[in-house]
Amino acid sequence: MISGLDEDGTVAKLDDFPGLPSDIVLRQVHWRDFSELDAEAILSAHELSRRAEMKHSGRRNGFTLGRIALRTLISSQLKIPAQEVVLEVAPTGQLFSPGSGLHVSLAHSGDTALAAVARRPIGVDLEEVRNKPDTLLDYILSDMEKDHVYKLDVPDSHRLFLCWTLKESVLKGLGVGLRSSPKKVTIEVDMPSRTAQLMDPNDHPWEARFCISEQWVSALAFKGD
Repeated sequence: MISGLDEDGTVAKLDDFPGLPSDIVLRQVHWRDFSELDAEAILSAHELSRRAEMKHSGRRNGFTLGRIALRTLISSQLKIPAQEVVLEVAPTGQLFSPGSGLHVSLAHSGDTALAAVARRPIGVDLEEVRNKPDTLLDYILSDMEKDHVYKLDVPDSHRLFLCWTLKESVLKGLGVGLRSSPKKVTIEVDMPSRTAQLMDPNDHPWEARFCISEQWVSALAFKGD
């Protein structure tokens, strides 16, 4: 059984991460749950203006859904209306909510978005499983990691996305994204527990949890206590 599938074979939630610290909170949202009126009531005036300028429907929808996920999640934590949540973009491109005391992270793929907030550095990534060249694993894995990764009990179709989401979640938590090579993040994965230990490019340790289903792979990385 693929990790992330319930006992009856149904797909588990993409935010079904085991054993998370209590300060980490997540929200998963889907397009089917929202309307255009919802977006107008949740997004800020600046975000609605940015959204209107986006010509590509996929980019526009991903932006909208991601901001809905993050705004409603922060709103629930701060007990204020979602449209009043202050969100800014750092020069690095990382989203932050000044004055909230929260670290935030956001991922979206297809018709789904996943947002996370915590009182510590955090990163979340989400990828829809699709055909990709096997050579991409060579791009993101160091030579030391390859032996470990190829021995993992995970379908070949999902191996790349597992490694990618784990590494990307750390880079997003650092606020650097793919401006830093995924090879600079090292991973050690335990499939049965759906956990991983990682080292970032500065040799600082991170912990991660992941969820795998037939269609999706998601990962959440956070600094330890």
